[in-house]
Amino acid sequence: MANYTIHMPEYFKPEEYNFILLATGIIALLAAIVPVVMQNKIVSAPIVYILCGIASYFLLLRFFFNPMQYMETIKHVTEFVIIISLTNAGLKIKEPFRWHTWRSSFRLLIIAFPITMVAAACLGWWIAGLAPVTAILFGTLITPTDPVLAGELQTSQPSEEDTSKIRLGLTSEAGLNDGLAFPFTYFAIMAAQYGFNIETWVGEWLWHYVIFKIGIALVVGLLTGWTLFKIIFNIAKKSMLSKISRGILSLALTLLPYALTEIVGGYGFIAVFIAACMFSRYEKFDKHMDSLHDFNEELESLVVAVIFIITGIFIASHYYILLNPGIVAVALIMILVVRPVAGYTSFIRSNLNPFQKFVLSFYGIRGIGSIFYLAYALTSAEFKDAEKLFDITIATIFFSVLIHGLTAHIIQKRINIYDS
Repeated sequence: MANYTIHMPEYFKPEEYNFILLATGIIALLAAIVPVVMQNKIVSAPIVYILCGIASYFLLLRFFFNPMQYMETIKHVTEFVIIISLTNAGLKIKEPFRWHTWRSSFRLLIIAFPITMVAAACLGWWIAGLAPVTAILFGTLITPTDPVLAGELQTSQPSEEDTSKIRLGLTSEAGLNDGLAFPFTYFAIMAAQYGFNIETWVGEWLWHYVIFKIGIALVVGLLTGWTLFKIIFNIAKKSMLSKISRGILSLALTLLPYALTEIVGGYGFIAVFIAACMFSRYEKFDKHMDSLHDFNEELESLVVAVIFIITGIFIASHYYILLNPGIVAVALIMILVVRPVAGYTSFIRSNLNPFQKFVLSFYGIRGIGSIFYLAYALTSAEFKDAEKLFDITIATIFFSVLIHGLTAHIIQKRINIYDS
């Protein structure tokens, strides 16, 4: 009689791929639930994600996470969430061709932006001891406010009326300055590559990385936004509009201007924001703009959850950076002194009331944009003290998420009273 070997099925398969799927499912569940549960609460969603990351490290992981090995991945993940967020910000701008829409943000960009950049570079050099070129990079990457984390204080979705000067100012500033930080990031990269003989390369930097690239981004953004609008709302019949996938259209509005601009050598961040502003300028299609906005917000929530859970893991495994007096001092001075003072200076002789000036000045939230510029620069050139720079950047973001996240709900309640 033949002997047969019976192979029992495996009931526990600890394969890495399965654990990745499990982690992704958990993060997706958190991204769906946390923003809803934390709405109008003291604790913001990013704080919850960071706490989840810290708890995951101490309860489950216990491994030393070295982000310097994953700079390319970090660059692309943060790049994606930023362009999604910039599309959302652009869709919220209801009157993109009127001066009052940009009045506050232009003051912040022209006055607060350079003051903050120079102050941050000096703090990184004097207090944290960064090499001069690395300190310049710190100034450029930590200056732009974040369009992702500023969502709680941004203007309402397209179909809702919102007369708040604060929300409009924060939305338009976040939409513009993430792209406008690129020329100065290139300045730091060129300083790292060619040294401080600035006169040998500053002309190339000014023409190519400031004038031409910004000009290309503006032209491509306007043309792409206008073309997409004509294709969707003029060619398609009204009966067809409801059948067009909001998700696919939203990705087209985000990816087309970004990719086209990057291919021809411009700044994709600026183009994406401008294209979204151009696309959303007609009020009669606001309901359709809401659909695009909602899809982008869902996609953004998922990636934000991933990034800040990983940030929590990093902070837990590198807790010593929060015990470093120099790093903590730079982070807190940037958040509590530099940005508020620079912002308030921007609104001298403006027609805003003191409450509006304070909120627009204080809520210069630092976040995912800073991580992107850091990763972009470190994958483009060699910088001394790169690990220390990463530590300072993460510490600044951590304290920004904490301080701004815990106080935003108080401001939200007062905006309708004092912001008129």
